[in-house]
Amino acid sequence: MAYICFDIGGTNCKHALINDKGDILKQGFFPTIHTSTEEFVASMVDQIHLYEKTMTIQGVGVSIPGVVERGTGKLITAGAILHLYGKNIQELLLQYISYPIFVENDAKCALMAELTFGAAEGLRDVVLMTVGTGIGGAVAYDRNILYGSEYKIGEFGMMRMGIDQHPDKTMHEYASTAALIREYKALKNVSQETLVDARTILEEMDTDDEVNALVDRWTYYLATGIFNVSVSFNPQRIVIGGGISANPKLLPILKEQLEKNIHWDDHRTEIEIAVYRNDAGIIGAWIFLMDKTNTKISEEKGA
Repeated sequence: MAYICFDIGGTNCKHALINDKGDILKQGFFPTIHTSTEEFVASMVDQIHLYEKTMTIQGVGVSIPGVVERGTGKLITAGAILHLYGKNIQELLLQYISYPIFVENDAKCALMAELTFGAAEGLRDVVLMTVGTGIGGAVAYDRNILYGSEYKIGEFGMMRMGIDQHPDKTMHEYASTAALIREYKALKNVSQETLVDARTILEEMDTDDEVNALVDRWTYYLATGIFNVSVSFNPQRIVIGGGISANPKLLPILKEQLEKNIHWDDHRTEIEIAVYRNDAGIIGAWIFLMDKTNTKISEEKGA
């Protein structure tokens, strides 16, 4: 017996077959369909049917960007997948399958993975901040994921920064990897259409003073957002996720920036990098699904 979980992104939909210990047995991905909801759902159903040929399926978990109505599967927003706005993924899938289904926001799934097996294991009050094309996140208090009246807790990227000069700009525009890449391309006179991996920008810091200054400014804003989150939620730990967190240079730079803040000593908390990166949404969706079906998670979970 096994579970199928999807981690839906703007470019690709990752999928995995997971056993009751949380071990990923098989996984893969297919391109995210942006043309229509019908084709999008069909691509998920096709993958479910492929997995059905190999294992007895017990349920389907879905991690997806955007604002998700708690417990219903309705997407209020869906990130870059515009045709899914206002749609109910759970109801659409139930037209083709009869398994228990759980749909949740991707940052909440990632935090659930970190709380259960990762960088926040054993802690109670934790914030996850995801640093990617935008800035997102999720909050847990007493090990319960918080939602808010409109399910929007964790929209950290909407914090306003640089109010004196750019009052309408948000943390998305200052501290996301998209912002870092945009500033890097401008510095290097590189076309905005050229693909640049934000993780490689950090590698140039030691040999290029201008890049070093650029990264310093970028991490200043990111550290400012981290400080604001610490002040707002007073967590035991803030976990940093997103692709750029895989670069070991990031955490020391952020901690150095935080030490420059004269108020940090009064609001200090632990800052750690997420354990789960590419599989965070998959594992988190599986944990939510197990909870929905009242299935006990084995204590012998694999690494």
